[in-house]
Amino acid sequence: MAAAILAVGQPASAQQTPAAGTERGREYDAAFQAMMQQPANLDVLFKFATVAAQAGDMEGAISALERMLLINPDLPRVRLELGVLYFRLGSYEIANTYLETALASPAVPPDVRARAEQFMAEIRKRQSPSRFFGEVFGGVRYQSNANLGPPTSSVRLFGQTANLNQSSIGTADWGVLTSGYIRHVYDLGTQDRAALETQLTGYVNRQFQISAANVSIIDLTMGPRFQVLQGIAEDVSVKPFFTGGYIWVNDTPFYGAYGAGLEVGTLITDRLRNTSNFVWRRQMHPDTWYVPTNSQFTGWEYSGNTTFQYQVNEALSIFTNGNVQRFQTDNAPWQSYQLYGVGGGMSFRFIDPLFKSELAWSIGLSVNLQWWTYDQPDVVIDPSVNRLQNDTILNITLAIPFDERTTLTVSAGRFVRGASLPNYQFVNNSFLMGVGWRF
Repeated sequence: MAAAILAVGQPASAQQTPAAGTERGREYDAAFQAMMQQPANLDVLFKFATVAAQAGDMEGAISALERMLLINPDLPRVRLELGVLYFRLGSYEIANTYLETALASPAVPPDVRARAEQFMAEIRKRQSPSRFFGEVFGGVRYQSNANLGPPTSSVRLFGQTANLNQSSIGTADWGVLTSGYIRHVYDLGTQDRAALETQLTGYVNRQFQISAANVSIIDLTMGPRFQVLQGIAEDVSVKPFFTGGYIWVNDTPFYGAYGAGLEVGTLITDRLRNTSNFVWRRQMHPDTWYVPTNSQFTGWEYSGNTTFQYQVNEALSIFTNGNVQRFQTDNAPWQSYQLYGVGGGMSFRFIDPLFKSELAWSIGLSVNLQWWTYDQPDVVIDPSVNRLQNDTILNITLAIPFDERTTLTVSAGRFVRGASLPNYQFVNNSFLMGVGWRF
């Protein structure tokens, strides 16, 4: 019997089968027919279990493996794979029982022992009321316009044409960046599956030449998540939360913020999920040597966004989103605006074409459109022209996993901003490559 059926993953649906006519569907049908013709052949049963699990038919895979144990109870690898399947279904007690019996076998192979112990440790972690997990990422990035400057030196100043100095025009640069988050979940042990969730997120980039484009961000959210409408809807969760953070630009304080919000997650169908967020934040901008008039941006931000994600099949998911934002300054109405945005994209998982590993690669595509409208003209720029902006943001990402925790990411993007004033127009093409590690 060959390799492991599944790797560590999130709980999966118990009943999914591949679409008829697809390559995986034909493989599944062939394995099923072979099993029906040779119901006592252990290799045939294991082959079907492998194909069924990869296709998402967890119940079929479990049935085949349990039939193998009826034929020969002393199969520690099969007990391991049953433990893995029940782990993916979220049935941790049953999974733990199979893993323990696999380890109890006097003939357990070293690789089976290692994987069983790994999954048992993960089960203990997930059954603990207090859990930590997160991700860190590090990489290099090229930007054709790292400082997001206009394409030419010709801009508007007091309603007249003016010329910027060369350092303010859009300039290409390389940089390094790192980002990550750590999340803590504490299960409150209630019937509505309430848990207290805390997440700390950070981001730092350092440009090789343009220090004005250096950005550092730290952000914290905290709040309880619980299920609502139990008995009416299958999965609806609500999370009120507190949020706070700080941003530095050019290694100088830019603004601090605090606020609150509400997140609502809804499983509409087995394949369709919606997540919506509503947030208000107070932004406090201090005047600094770098931005002496920074305090004019102090004000209130109100935002809402919603995302619908649809799982087409085991390989393809698509999504669409929309957002709206209102930013209102205390004393500078020419810096107040409303923003509307829409977007969408897809993620496609496919078999490793290079190393032939069991870990699927994925490619993601996204496009976002945004429209900005400012309340009043800025007299310093042009007292007769109201500032309008429109953004088009495109991105393509290839993710190549090295193992269950480590992934190489290669990404390319294009950000185009049109504006009623040339001061704010720019185009930025970017390329990013880096490695992420989950824990």
